[in-house]
Amino acid sequence: MCVEGKEGVAWRNEGIACEGEEAGLSLCFSVRADLIGQIQRWGRDPRNCPLQERETDGQTRTVELLFVRSSVRWFPLIQAGSFYRLIAPNTQDPSVLIGCRVAGRSGVVLHTNPSLLVRSDWRIHTLTHPLLTTPYSQFVSQKVMSVAEVLDCSSGVDLVSFHGVISQRITLQRGTTTHTPTQRDVEAGLSVRLTVCVEPRGRSLQVYLDLSLTPYPPGLVPGNTVQFTSFQRRLSRVGGVYCRSVPVSCLTIMALGKTDTQSCDSPPPIILLGVWALAGAEQCILGRVRGHVVCVLYLQLQWTCSLCGSIYTQERCTRSQPPCNSTSAVFQAEAKAAVEDGSGEAHIWFSCPVISGLLGLAMPQWEGLQRSLRVRGHLRVYTRGRSLVCDVDADDPLLHYLSCVCSSSTVCRPLTLICTLHTRSHTPAARREDSAQLKRFTRGDREFVTRMPPPLQLTCTHILEERERD
Repeated sequence: MCVEGKEGVAWRNEGIACEGEEAGLSLCFSVRADLIGQIQRWGRDPRNCPLQERETDGQTRTVELLFVRSSVRWFPLIQAGSFYRLIAPNTQDPSVLIGCRVAGRSGVVLHTNPSLLVRSDWRIHTLTHPLLTTPYSQFVSQKVMSVAEVLDCSSGVDLVSFHGVISQRITLQRGTTTHTPTQRDVEAGLSVRLTVCVEPRGRSLQVYLDLSLTPYPPGLVPGNTVQFTSFQRRLSRVGGVYCRSVPVSCLTIMALGKTDTQSCDSPPPIILLGVWALAGAEQCILGRVRGHVVCVLYLQLQWTCSLCGSIYTQERCTRSQPPCNSTSAVFQAEAKAAVEDGSGEAHIWFSCPVISGLLGLAMPQWEGLQRSLRVRGHLRVYTRGRSLVCDVDADDPLLHYLSCVCSSSTVCRPLTLICTLHTRSHTPAARREDSAQLKRFTRGDREFVTRMPPPLQLTCTHILEERERD
């Protein structure tokens, strides 16, 4: 058989119960293949010996192979466009390899292919590709496009297959599921966004993976080369192209990244904030900004319960209804700062991994700050006028310490930041005039009132000090 294509591994309700197991959700995937000959009897396992003349009859038939439970182990081996020999051992009955069709009503013509359930003891051997002179050299796999071709192809194209190098991986959300399949050891409700490109600083494509009913595929690491098969090509509201997974999608890790070669994870090109604010997502999604931190607008530090997410203080969870008996907590931090580069201003959000760099704290100082917060569990400060204030005790020593740090030259300094465009800033400024606000400026004895669009919203992923400039 020659494989035309395969679907990704997913949890599905096949309604097939094995001995000692209940019917329900199980791991499975399907393969569409062309049979190039009749079923043959062998005295022994032929393995991957060359294709023999008696195995071919010049006719082809399409069949859907269904791999369930332990048969899923064949998924990494089977690739589109390759030839295989399917072996049913310990039997001389050829009917076991005959696919069955779906029964239809009288007068109804079904255009479905026969399906065949692959049993756990069956074997699959890879065959060498037939010579170009054989009738079976015409079998070709689905065209695999490049990232640039996906971005530039016609908007009428729905499902695409392409390859590229992962430059960034971001976990978007964790949901909850209502089912608990047997022996399931994968993360449930996980959604991942991958940034894929071909060459350093080249054009990139956003790929969204919904892993709510799919086992987590290992190897989604920046630098690895991945082939994406049957992903849906979509257009965003601002005309940008992105891809997302559908139930028939699958991905294959083609090559691992090398530490001695440059990958797409190299620093992106420098962009001016004023230019980025005017063009929005039409300019780029990821960019490098060289600017000066004007002030810290917002800073939140907190310890949260690892089970329920409530505030964790004094070695206990604060949730009371219902009580939570968790004994572990996770430290979280978030900050927003105003940054300008002479061409414009942006509000940049910082998450926990980069906040210590923003505040200029060494690792021992950052860890000491986390320990000091364990007593109260939560602290939120924000800018009011020229100082940072807090919603609770204004005489808190920790508040005074953070106020001094955030207003010092250690924080308000030139920085080079790698940032991604926040969702609310994807629309160009020309289309955001409705959200513009009137602002009053005073210069000497004169007052000026002008309408200004909201500042550019960015999210910082890395902080590069001035000495790290190109």
